[in-house]
Amino acid sequence: MPEFEIELDNEEEFGRLGTLDVPHGPVNTPALFPVVNIIGGTTPKSGAAWRHFRDNLLDKDHVQGVMFQAMSFLDYGVTANTLGRWRDETFREKLGDDFVDIKCPIFIDSGGFSLMNSDTFGDPPSEGGKENEWGLYTNPDSILKLQADFGGDIVATLDYPIPPELREAEKTERMQRSIESAVRCLQLIENPEQIETRNEGDQASIERLRNRKTEGTDPGVFVAIHGHDYETISWYVQNFLDRIQEEGITHRFNGFAIGSLVPLRSRTNLLVDIVQGAKDAIPAHLEDEIALHIFGVGGKQVSLLTLLGADSFDCSTHMQTARYKKYVVPGTWEHISLDNMEEFLDDGEFPCELEHCTLRNHPEWDPKSVRERLNMEPTYGAGPTKTEPYGLLARHNFEVYNDEMRRVREKIRDGELLEYIIQFARDHEQIKQGLKYAQIRDRKLQQQLRERGAYDLIVGPDIETDQAKLTEFGGGVDDQTHQQRVSLQHTPNSFNILNHRYTPPAGKNILLLIPCSKRKPYAESRTHRVVIKRLQERRDNIHKVTISGMYGPVPEEHETDKEVMEYEYVLSEQDTEQIELVRDRLISYLQEHGESYDLVIGYAASSTYRGVIQDALNAYGQGELFPKEPEALRLTEHFRKENIKELMEYLDISTEDMSL
Repeated sequence: MPEFEIELDNEEEFGRLGTLDVPHGPVNTPALFPVVNIIGGTTPKSGAAWRHFRDNLLDKDHVQGVMFQAMSFLDYGVTANTLGRWRDETFREKLGDDFVDIKCPIFIDSGGFSLMNSDTFGDPPSEGGKENEWGLYTNPDSILKLQADFGGDIVATLDYPIPPELREAEKTERMQRSIESAVRCLQLIENPEQIETRNEGDQASIERLRNRKTEGTDPGVFVAIHGHDYETISWYVQNFLDRIQEEGITHRFNGFAIGSLVPLRSRTNLLVDIVQGAKDAIPAHLEDEIALHIFGVGGKQVSLLTLLGADSFDCSTHMQTARYKKYVVPGTWEHISLDNMEEFLDDGEFPCELEHCTLRNHPEWDPKSVRERLNMEPTYGAGPTKTEPYGLLARHNFEVYNDEMRRVREKIRDGELLEYIIQFARDHEQIKQGLKYAQIRDRKLQQQLRERGAYDLIVGPDIETDQAKLTEFGGGVDDQTHQQRVSLQHTPNSFNILNHRYTPPAGKNILLLIPCSKRKPYAESRTHRVVIKRLQERRDNIHKVTISGMYGPVPEEHETDKEVMEYEYVLSEQDTEQIELVRDRLISYLQEHGESYDLVIGYAASSTYRGVIQDALNAYGQGELFPKEPEALRLTEHFRKENIKELMEYLDISTEDMSL
């Protein structure tokens, strides 16, 4: 059975080394899976450059694994009949006879992005959809059969990507569908006979899965997860864990894979927030069993994201840059057009000494020959083609990215990852900003930077959070960008409700104390909405007061005050003086206004905010904090259904008593 286990967890120095034991593995993490279009043909239309790249990579021992996008064949004119022939044998069986011996694991994603943009592959007929000639549909059964036929060693669950501009209700609906899809996928791998069948091909797919189960070569499973901020992705993880518990699913999954990042990958601060949210959401007892994969992100960001907890990555940038005739310069990460390479050449050769690069010192392809061939007009099969130089250029670009991944593993093993990132951040502004942003939630990281004298990298008022409006999925960032300054532009004295002539609103006899959120106003955050939605029947009686890590108590009437909207600060256990300030302000608020309420309750799962609220309630002499006995002191517990239910039941009993 596939398994992920930790080889070295260097807690003091950050980063971890692991082994993903899957068929045709293992994969040594952190690892990079280059995207490869395995179904590539012999013409430009059918992916000839991909084929050259594929046939010169898949048998190489230094490659940890490759990523195949399940629906990518649609980009290259593959017909339904041709796809059927590809499904008769696994990729390994088909290519091994005539093309290349695949030595590494194949990670096959679900093709959710392609399915989202297709009118052909909708719901199956059994769910009200229309039949199509491909026999492919947007449901877990159909996609798992495809992944099984291709021979995936690792599969990602079918997901429904969330474009950044999507309305909140639609976003939540798509995430719920992704969660249910993941649940179904795990059920089907555990019991292949439950898979929906329509024809003999389906029976063959099921037989493959059944045989693999008998042989103990089940594919590893990565559950696709989504969320464009810390809170949302925590909500997602907890909802998924709740669902597999409800269904009694025992089949082990090997990792979470963060999706919907393609349009965000240049926004390092957002990536940091999302990765930190996903990592913190994994329960402590599962941390060493669940890997964290990042879809669509590679290159120079991998060292920082590995430091924050990522274990594997995939990207297609090697081919994308090659298509634009761009060469990634080793050591600088510059993407240079071949037409502008002159100043970078090393005695007329490509400036590369990477062990596995096949472009430098190639007997046929020097810089001049590559440039001339790629600038040549298309011959449409009647003359020289561009396939080989494109493939060689893509291979070089991949080797630059893969060498960085190798270097990161080496630094983790030597306990030097943070030192490496310190120097890297000083040379790359994007990484510097991401490293600073990470400290907002990770004060241990900030302390480690101080101990190393990296004061130029300590978080300060120059940090900006991304509040960018994204125009379209994958379309980049609109010029009209609103950026919100972080907390160090403000101090605790910028807002203090105790200095206002404040009176709680009349008629609200229940005080709800709840931690602050990154999203402002707080009412729009997922952490607040998930609780308030369940308490909606009592909303008229509830006065919500948010516990800000910067300001202490913030009544809901003040959530849109300028100082409250603009700050960003996360209270951590190292901030002893700030904890004391917030606690004292909350105690003072309760002492001054507590008599305005019949009931005082707190709802907090994270340890620091929970401690502040509990200390204040103890000092005040009354009030209850929920959940009573959380399984862990982390944000995911905030979203656990049982915990919210416990709060509601207490309110039901207490308000009934008050009415007597």
